[in-house]
Amino acid sequence: MSQRTRLVRAKVAGSIYLGERTQADGSVVPSWSSTPEEVLTWLCDGFRFRFNQRRSTRSRYLTCEDRDGNRVIVEDPDHNPVLLPLGRRVDDLSDKQARQRHSHLAAMPSRVLQATERIERTDWFAAAKRRRTNVARGRRPGAMPGFRSKRDDARFVCWHNGGENAIYRRCGRRSGIVTISGQNPRNHKAPDGTIRWQIHLHVHLSQPIRPYTSIRVNLTRREVVFVNTPLPITGRVRSGEAIGLDRGVVHTVADSNGCFYDAPDTRIISSKIAWHQRRMAKSRLVAERRDRDYRGSKRYQAHKAGAARLARRQARIREDFAHKLSNALVKEHDFIGIEDLRLSSMTKRARGRGAAAKSTLNRLLQNAALTRIASLVDYKASLAGVHLVKVDPAYTSQRCHRCQHTVKENRESQAVFSCRRCAWTGNADYNAAVNILEAALERWARTSAAPPAAGSDADGGPAGSKGETDPRKGPGAPPGGTCDEPRTTRVAA
Repeated sequence: MSQRTRLVRAKVAGSIYLGERTQADGSVVPSWSSTPEEVLTWLCDGFRFRFNQRRSTRSRYLTCEDRDGNRVIVEDPDHNPVLLPLGRRVDDLSDKQARQRHSHLAAMPSRVLQATERIERTDWFAAAKRRRTNVARGRRPGAMPGFRSKRDDARFVCWHNGGENAIYRRCGRRSGIVTISGQNPRNHKAPDGTIRWQIHLHVHLSQPIRPYTSIRVNLTRREVVFVNTPLPITGRVRSGEAIGLDRGVVHTVADSNGCFYDAPDTRIISSKIAWHQRRMAKSRLVAERRDRDYRGSKRYQAHKAGAARLARRQARIREDFAHKLSNALVKEHDFIGIEDLRLSSMTKRARGRGAAAKSTLNRLLQNAALTRIASLVDYKASLAGVHLVKVDPAYTSQRCHRCQHTVKENRESQAVFSCRRCAWTGNADYNAAVNILEAALERWARTSAAPPAAGSDADGGPAGSKGETDPRKGPGAPPGGTCDEPRTTRVAA
């Protein structure tokens, strides 16, 4: 969880030692500064430099091509993989040694230098775990993270560490100040004789700042992000309600109560992003014809920034919808059943006949952000004590929830379901959501040792007894009966 604020301005109290600089005549002189932009740039450069030093200690496998042209891992005579460092030079230095060897790190706050270690380690091992998961599921493993480039956003992280640094103080209804403290080395005092210094970041916010563990300052985007600890779900009352969720493209989420939740339409934003990307391709083509580096083109960089700005806006709209929907589902229900979709397998690139239609479907699935909704419901349900059960989605869209007749012909179209046995007709997504709920209840009844669901007053029954362990049995249970045409509602984003 995080809270994003806008960086309005910055002020520096005292002079900060920025390291030694070489002048035009070759002489080396110390440098101090009190200019906010220069100091913030110094913090960003120092953070990136120290991060890359820690990344240089990582290794990669040495590979080569075999006779068939496939990439294979090179092994030593003892049949152990050969490892090579990522960088040309390995800088395995402690923070103290780095300060002594590199003058521009001498006055860097310790909480900024310590942040590089944890962030680099988390980034690296998360990528390694993701590669193992991809290989286990038959996908491409993907690349491991590399070094940070100067072309990336200018940013740095500072730990709060219980109030030791990056201290926030509210000074208005929608404004506050973040103070980052540090000190110059004793052998390089400022011209006015001061050692300690402070940077005051004035931010504009939209809501009160919750307890946080660190701050992320992005100088390129002019924003300060407070990294918060997850908070429990508040304002929730146990209701004994159970619900099944079916995710799709036409309706982002359909539940077993007959409600539809549609994500905001962002096709206009997607078309604008595509326009910027086409202009980027044209700028690159023109630059290559003139034997120039397209990355230095102002037109190319302008369209790149425009596409990135629109992509961030689109992501914020989807994130807002996912958070609001997951909050509503977790607060109003004590049991949630959801289909365990593997969207990465569903969105694989198709070739040959029908590839264009499949690519359109893949784009719609990715734009719906179905995985994000499931992950938010998962972790919020764990915080609120709500039972969440994932079930196999196989045949849930072909099986009639009333008579359990399962044939492909039941699904007449994307929206219409008509059972060939009992003649029940209704919305196909609603039918699938009911099947998902029933499958989740059966699985939960089999695997649980008869503990009552959240909000249930039952003491439990024999293991596997659905009548005694059904989370819907209790106060606030939904009335019986079915409806042929479910009602339609939308959650405003």
